[in-house]
Amino acid sequence: MNITKMHIGIFMFLLLLACIYPSRSFTGFRIEPQNNRQPEGGVAFFTCIVVDLNDKEYVSWIHDGKKISEDGRILDKELDDRYNIIDGNALLGTFNLHIRDVQRKDSGTFVCAVFKRKNQLLAGTQLVNLTVLQIPQEHYPLCSPISASYKIGENIIVTCKSEITDPLADLTWKRNEAEVWSSEVEASIDRDAYIISYSFIASESDQRSTFTCEMSTSANLAIRRNCSIGPINILYAPKVWIKQTNVPRLGTEAIFICYSDSNPQDVTFKWNFNPPLDEDMYKLENERILRIINTQKDINGTIIECKVTNSMGSRSQTFKIIVFSSSSKDAKSPLKKEETKTGSEESSLDTEKTNSKHTNLETIDSVNNNKTNEDFSISLIIAIAVACIIVILGLALIPVGYMRYTRRQPSDTVSRGRPVSIPDVYFEPKDHVDPMLPQLGLSAPWMRTVGVQVPGECEYDVTYTQVSPQSRQAYYSQRMYTAASL
Repeated sequence: MNITKMHIGIFMFLLLLACIYPSRSFTGFRIEPQNNRQPEGGVAFFTCIVVDLNDKEYVSWIHDGKKISEDGRILDKELDDRYNIIDGNALLGTFNLHIRDVQRKDSGTFVCAVFKRKNQLLAGTQLVNLTVLQIPQEHYPLCSPISASYKIGENIIVTCKSEITDPLADLTWKRNEAEVWSSEVEASIDRDAYIISYSFIASESDQRSTFTCEMSTSANLAIRRNCSIGPINILYAPKVWIKQTNVPRLGTEAIFICYSDSNPQDVTFKWNFNPPLDEDMYKLENERILRIINTQKDINGTIIECKVTNSMGSRSQTFKIIVFSSSSKDAKSPLKKEETKTGSEESSLDTEKTNSKHTNLETIDSVNNNKTNEDFSISLIIAIAVACIIVILGLALIPVGYMRYTRRQPSDTVSRGRPVSIPDVYFEPKDHVDPMLPQLGLSAPWMRTVGVQVPGECEYDVTYTQVSPQSRQAYYSQRMYTAASL
């Protein structure tokens, strides 16, 4: 009997415990993780919240089929620095996975799974993907090396290389800070590199040009890197032109200078004359400057040629000498030049001719035909300009003088309540003067003296007013105004 009562008591106690602490077991996922895309170096976050775990059940994260955590603890020590379980709490059912400094090896599938006991899988979430947006390594892009120099007409190819990434980097070529047309660029993928090439034919305009390859990536818009090539060295034959420093006149010195642009700059100059000149008629300075010491009539029409040569070839320029008489002041020598390529560049002939502004200049005296007429025209123009200026100034002074002598005054004023016409000319009041009193003939201080001007056809006088400091009385002197013409 006692045993039965004891059993009933134990049963009732267990029933009470069951009512207070009901047994729990996993029933499902409240929140499941979602796919994620992060650039290298970024942060990835996966959320997993389960419902009703018991003491024998736990949550694990699985990466590409490998268990990496268990009940809020990271199993792989190599991942422990970057992987972390946030809010790992069995009572709340929260097991969020946090990955810092995302790397390419972190990409793949992730699953949040519930296990019973050791490895008995109860349930798992859907597979989610972590896509790592790859960024080319720090030493990219890489520009190809170039030769020390190129000749005109030679094909030049410059290349820019980047690492093969997902997504691919964007590479663009710039030439002297201006972007190269995409139609001139060719893209290709090698075994381990993404390459864009830019090819062009070398010309003189390419000398000292710089080419820049710029890299950007959609994985991280803040990343922009570049590499450069150049400046490149283009070799070309000399370009030649002749300039004269003065107008050749009879009996004076004529100076001609030969200029050139070439690469390499080591050049030689040679002067030729057609017809030939005697050596005592000219001298050379630094091979570039030709001085004809005493210009004579017989060298009129002589063709001089400057020929410049470097390792790439030769070019020349011709100039026709026109001699003017010493009395000519405004004559200008015509420049007639012809530039040719010789030596290693015989494939083209460049001709430059400048026509003279004067016609029929083969003779010296022809330049003075219209000298007298030109001087007369200039003098006439100056005289007409001076006359126009004088007339304009005269017309401008007329209204100024009229306004000065016909200033308009207010038409009337009021004195003692009566309107009085104010004449064109009047005297301003003056203070602190000591005039003689007209009545007394004595000098006394005056507070104010007033003079009034009446029309010119009438006689006028002045009315004086004195204020006596002792008596505080005013004295007046008044005279009649009469017409002067009466």
